[in-house]
Amino acid sequence: MDNDGCDEIIYGACAIDNNGKGLYSTGFGHGDAMHCADLDPERPGLEVFQVHENVRVSGDVAAGHMRDAKTGERLWGLPATEDVGRGMSADIDPRHPGNECWSIASGGLYTAKGTLITTKRPRSCNFAAWWDGDLLRELLDRNTISKWDYTQETDVVLFRADSCTSINGTKATPNLSADLLGDWREEVILSHVNGKELRLFSTTIPTDYRFITLMHDPQYRLAIAWQNVAYNQPPHPRTAPGQQNKR
Repeated sequence: MDNDGCDEIIYGACAIDNNGKGLYSTGFGHGDAMHCADLDPERPGLEVFQVHENVRVSGDVAAGHMRDAKTGERLWGLPATEDVGRGMSADIDPRHPGNECWSIASGGLYTAKGTLITTKRPRSCNFAAWWDGDLLRELLDRNTISKWDYTQETDVVLFRADSCTSINGTKATPNLSADLLGDWREEVILSHVNGKELRLFSTTIPTDYRFITLMHDPQYRLAIAWQNVAYNQPPHPRTAPGQQNKR
């Protein structure tokens, strides 16, 4: 996060340097969902989007807040009156730079700057995956991958693994989602409903874009490990495919 060549740890409200010393604490307490990457490419460095549980200490940002990953500086936030268990950040609308952000209590879809795009939001607040051929990210929830139609403001189902199910109860996450085959789109591993098999699904949709595998991004490779730690979260490369060419 601080560009010293070493990895730091973001653990909920706090950030820990590679030497074990604390970098900062937001004071907002525990959160069930968090996303760290270059969410706003118009700002230097990385950002964190996170939702929160304890509204007593985080009420004015509990529905989601964006902060500078290095310093912990709060950039913007959305209020809530109760525990917010799910929040998401992904580039799903090409009309706005960077990732869009939303949560189950956000009351709509927001830009990386915190500007309200629409009072509608995707039904999914769970995982994301690059699945089709464009540079926008699709949404993975339970055994279904959908695309946000930003013009009609609705979800469109692209793929459903009818023979498979998600794990982690109400969290409804995959066993794993990652760029396993190396063409920069992401595969999904799900459990078969018989409880005896794991099945790997890959997109069959062609693409006009070529990038190196996401596994060559050090943060993304770490994200495959963190995905199964605590509450599962989707992996994010430091910089999304295609963003490098825009800089």
